[in-house]
Amino acid sequence: MPRGLAILLTGLLAGGAVRAYEDGELLQRRLGAAEVSWHAGSSTADPVHVRLLGINDLHGQLETHIKVAGSDGSRRVGGAAVLMSYLAAERDQDPAHTLTLIAGDSIGASSLLSGLLHDEPMLAILNGLAGRDCPALRRETAAASGPMLTRCRTIATVGNHEFDHGPAELERQLYGGAHTDGSGFGRRWEGSHVPTLASNVRWRDSERPFLPASAIVEVDGARIGIIGAVTAQTPALVSHDRVAALRFDAEAPLINAAVKELRAQGAHAIVLLIHEGLLAPTNPIPAALAPGEARGRLAEVLGGLDGGVDVVVAGHTHQLNNVLVPLREGPPALVVQARSYATAYSVIDLSIDRRSGAVTDKSARVMTTWADEGPGRYPDRAAARVVSKAARATASVRNKSFGSAASAIRRGAASDPETALGNLVADAERAAAGAEIGFTNAAGIRNDLEAGALTHGALYDALPFGNHLIRMTMSGAEVLAVLEQQFEGGRAALPAFLRVSGLRYVYDLTRPSGNRVLAADGVDGRPLDPARRYTVVANDYIVGGGDRYSAFAAGHEATPLMTDLEALETYLTLAPQPLQPHLDGRVRAFATAR
Repeated sequence: MPRGLAILLTGLLAGGAVRAYEDGELLQRRLGAAEVSWHAGSSTADPVHVRLLGINDLHGQLETHIKVAGSDGSRRVGGAAVLMSYLAAERDQDPAHTLTLIAGDSIGASSLLSGLLHDEPMLAILNGLAGRDCPALRRETAAASGPMLTRCRTIATVGNHEFDHGPAELERQLYGGAHTDGSGFGRRWEGSHVPTLASNVRWRDSERPFLPASAIVEVDGARIGIIGAVTAQTPALVSHDRVAALRFDAEAPLINAAVKELRAQGAHAIVLLIHEGLLAPTNPIPAALAPGEARGRLAEVLGGLDGGVDVVVAGHTHQLNNVLVPLREGPPALVVQARSYATAYSVIDLSIDRRSGAVTDKSARVMTTWADEGPGRYPDRAAARVVSKAARATASVRNKSFGSAASAIRRGAASDPETALGNLVADAERAAAGAEIGFTNAAGIRNDLEAGALTHGALYDALPFGNHLIRMTMSGAEVLAVLEQQFEGGRAALPAFLRVSGLRYVYDLTRPSGNRVLAADGVDGRPLDPARRYTVVANDYIVGGGDRYSAFAAGHEATPLMTDLEALETYLTLAPQPLQPHLDGRVRAFATAR
C-alpha cells in the first residue's frame, strides 16, 4: 500500500482527529472516485434509478481540522459543515431519488464542541438532513410490529458509542427532553427527526425491541427495504453497567428474518445499514471476492446471511471499504464504508427493475470531503451556524489552560507496548487515586496532545468518554492475570496493550498463553509478589469487563473516584511546565529486554 494511503487509513482507524497526513495528490486519486460495480445478466428497459449516500462514524466531529499534507501544501478535509455541503450537492441533483444512510457512531467519543453539550449539536445537524418528511421520533414506533413505513429520505442505525451514556440518555437524545444536569444546546432538546433502526437490540426485562428493526421507503414506485443493526460486541465496548438493561443479539439471524419480512412486504431491493465493518481489503476491488477473502467481524456476519442483501453501508472500523462480498445465495453484497470523522462519504447508485423490484445494477464510490475544492469551499450555512453556536457556548470551558507541552505527546497505536500519552494518563490516574498500580485502556485515549497549550478542549478530546476511576485492591497474582489477558485469544498476534503505571514488566509472545509475562516489578522496584495485596486503579470501562478484561472482577473494596479527565487535569496543574513527553521502558518485549 502506498505510504500516504496507509497513513490516512491507519490514522482514522485509530480513532483520533489526526492532524496531518502525506501525499494529498495521491490520496485524491486513490480515494476520490474509484468505482466498484456489479451488473445482472439482464437489464430492464425502464429501471428506477436510486442514489444512496452513506456516512458513518462522525463522532461529533463538528470542526474542520484534519489536514492532508501534499506537494501543493497542506489541505483541510472534513468537518460537519463541509460534509453537509457535499451531501447537499449530491441530493440537489435528484432529491426524490436520493436517500442518505448513517451507519452509527454519529455521537459518542465526540469532540468537546458536541460532547460537552450532550451531542445535541451533532444531532441538530443531522436533523438538517432529515427534511420536512421526517417528523420527530416517537417511542411507540419501536414497539410496532413489521417494517416501519416512512417517507423520510434520511435513515440511521446506532453504533456502540451511541450507548456510551446508557439507554436512558440515548432515548432522551432520540425522543427529546432536558438533560438531567440542566445543560444542553440552547432550549429543551426537541429530539431527533432521523428514523433510527436496530434489529438486534432488545430490553432484557420485557424482550421489547429498543428500536425498529427495519424500514421501507418507496422511491418512484420501487420499495426499498432498509435493515439496521449494531455490532453484537457492544457490551464489550461500553461500560457494562451502562448497557446492562439491554441485550445485543447476534446480527445475522435477525438480519435474515428482516430480509424475509421485507420481501413479504414487497421490498426486494434491500440495504443493510450496520455498525460493523471490514478491516481488509480496503482498496476498491472491481470484482467479487472469493469466499474468505474479506477480513473483520462484518465478514463473519455476512457469512451468516442467506442472501438477499444488495448493499451494505458499514461503519465501526473507520476504514475505506468498497468491495463485493459473496453471500450464500444470489448476487454478492456491495459493501461500502466511508472512513470516519466526516472526511468522506459514499455514493451508491442502484438500478431497480420496476416490475420485479430487484436490483439489476449497483456501483459505489467513496468521496473525500476536501474543504478547499468543490462544495467544500462553501460550507453548509445551517450546519456552520450550529458549529458557531456550539463554539460560543463552550468557549470559556474549552480554552481553560492546564499547562503546556514542550512537544507533541502521542497516543500511538494500541499495539505499541508503551506510548508517551499512555504513560501520562496512567500516571495521572495512579496519582489521583493514591494507588500503587494504574491501568487504562489504549482505546480510551482518542487524540494526541499537540505542542503548546494544554487546554480543557484538547484534554477532553483526548479523554472524551467520561470514564470514572475505580480504586480497589488486587493480589499480585490477580494483577498478573490482568497483564496476561492482553495476549489471550485473537489478541496474541497484535495485542491492544494496557497503559500501565507503577509497573515494569517484560513479555514474550512466543510463550504459551497464560505465561507470556516473564517478569514484573511493582512500584517499589521489587518483583510483583503474587500473594501480596496492592492498591490498583483502573477506569470503570475495563473494570466492568470492557475489552474483555474479566480479570478485574477479582478486585476487592472497589471505590469510585473522579473521571479520568479530572484526574489528568489535576495532575497537570502540579506537573513541571512545560510538560515533556517521556518513554521509560516500563513495558518491553523479551527481545529488546536482553
